[in-house]
Amino acid sequence: MGFDIELAWRLLPALLQGAGVTLGVFVPCLVLGLPLSIRIAVWRLSTNPIVSGLAWFFAMFFRGVPALILLYMIYNGLATVGFVRNTALWGVFVDPYYCAVIGFTLNHTGFLVELLRGAIQAVPVGVIEASKSLGMSKRKTFFLITLPLAMRYGLSAYMNEVILFVKGTAALGAITLLDLLAVANTAVSTTYDPMTPLLMAAAIYWSMVQLIRFGFGHLETYLNRHQQAVA
Repeated sequence: MGFDIELAWRLLPALLQGAGVTLGVFVPCLVLGLPLSIRIAVWRLSTNPIVSGLAWFFAMFFRGVPALILLYMIYNGLATVGFVRNTALWGVFVDPYYCAVIGFTLNHTGFLVELLRGAIQAVPVGVIEASKSLGMSKRKTFFLITLPLAMRYGLSAYMNEVILFVKGTAALGAITLLDLLAVANTAVSTTYDPMTPLLMAAAIYWSMVQLIRFGFGHLETYLNRHQQAVA
């Protein structure tokens, strides 16, 4: 069975709506995950062994647990816990959308913590010492010197993580959200065409990835504009 252009055209609105659901989870997770990962990465580098150990456990746990299992644990598990059912949290954990945002944010943050930790450690010590010699406080040095340099050093790795993350959202259908892949699978079962809906979904995912690469490419050019000026 080949690619059916007429079927693809009929399915396009539903697939785009599913892509909207995917992006509706993807974007909030990016917005929440980055500041959360910065905070935990700083704790990860703390000289306090308790703080550093807790941050290490957070990163290792959420990096190691598959996103699909994490979604099941949050959506199917937490809503059944007694103290959750008796509080306002029950309204959150019975909603698949909120569960998806929470689960993917934690999973995404777990990977970003280690990425940021390595990028922060890659900042030259001499740069930090120079800022201290100018009388800058430790906090000011971190936000004006260390963090911007670390973000620049880790930009390519961050782009790869974001690309993997957007493809990982294909697990959303497991908790009843009609995301892009769930819509494609439904179309397969109703049209008995296993190729056209999945190829369309793959094309939309590919388009998302290219937009991410395009955006990061422009951001990298902007951050490195001083090097082009010198050249």
